[in-house]
Amino acid sequence: MHTNLKDNLQTARENMKDNLQNARESMKENLQKSRESLQAARADVIAARKCENINDPIDTHIVDYVAMVFSKLFIALHIIPNVVTMLSGLSGVAGGVVLALNRSLGLDLLGVLLVFLSAVFDASDGQVARLTKHYSRLGRVLDGAADASVYLSIFVACVLRLWDRPIFGLGPLPHWLLIALAVVCFAYYVFQCQLPDYFKNLHMYMIDNSKGNELSRGKHVLAELRAARFGTFDHLVKLAYYLYTSAQERRAPKTQRLLDAVEAKGKSDALSDAYYAVSRRLVKQTNLLTFNLRTIVMMLCMMLHQELIGMLFVLVVLEPIRVILLLRYEKLSRDLLPMVQ
Repeated sequence: MHTNLKDNLQTARENMKDNLQNARESMKENLQKSRESLQAARADVIAARKCENINDPIDTHIVDYVAMVFSKLFIALHIIPNVVTMLSGLSGVAGGVVLALNRSLGLDLLGVLLVFLSAVFDASDGQVARLTKHYSRLGRVLDGAADASVYLSIFVACVLRLWDRPIFGLGPLPHWLLIALAVVCFAYYVFQCQLPDYFKNLHMYMIDNSKGNELSRGKHVLAELRAARFGTFDHLVKLAYYLYTSAQERRAPKTQRLLDAVEAKGKSDALSDAYYAVSRRLVKQTNLLTFNLRTIVMMLCMMLHQELIGMLFVLVVLEPIRVILLLRYEKLSRDLLPMVQ
């Protein structure tokens, strides 16, 4: 009996050793597969980016990877980027509607989730476009319209949540003042979105990075507009795109003079290097004006029932940043213009 017990213990030890060895090998295989999957995911995300090292850190390390999961699904289902853009707009507007209800913490959380899902879809439409090479002017127009509709719904939600509610222990703000504040905030929001969109594309154009570069000159879009048949859908798309492009250009006249000179005389390597030396810092600073910072602050303010602070953040914090960055970009163009002339 003693011998059998000893044999059984020996067998149990050997089985345990085998099981532990198998578990270690299985864990190594799973870790290796996980590393390979992460490397493949990173390669996919990098391949779908416009340009490395200029994106918002939250987009770079989180949003782009989540968006890639959806992008692969959209590509497998043959869903075109414009449809993804519309999903982004619908999700964000739905989030604004839910936030406007202002009934419970659960609804607030749902609204915030829908707004950030809109950001994921917004990143996904660009990934799908670049991976499938499916670009269009309509896509650019829809992208801007979707972003604007999301923030319009958020500002409307802020107004409705503040309607007849005491502010800082005082009385409620007059309705006309609330509405005027929302209109002003939305107008400055549009200006603030235009700057990173324009100067990131200009950055890629000036350093000769053609991957995903969407820089368009208003005069070229105007020529296309005049050639399009009046009243057609194509004409309406080009008209909307021309209005958007020309609005960006009007705020940066010195940059337009630099681009005119580059078009006339060409772009040298020395000019590209000089532009990159300054723009690589400025283009990262423009991330302060993109979706993430503004939305995180506004969503937190709404969750804390401090919507007025969220709206004032757009005016008091982000607008001075936009003005300073625009002045710096204009100074850069003014300083580099002699290199072309």
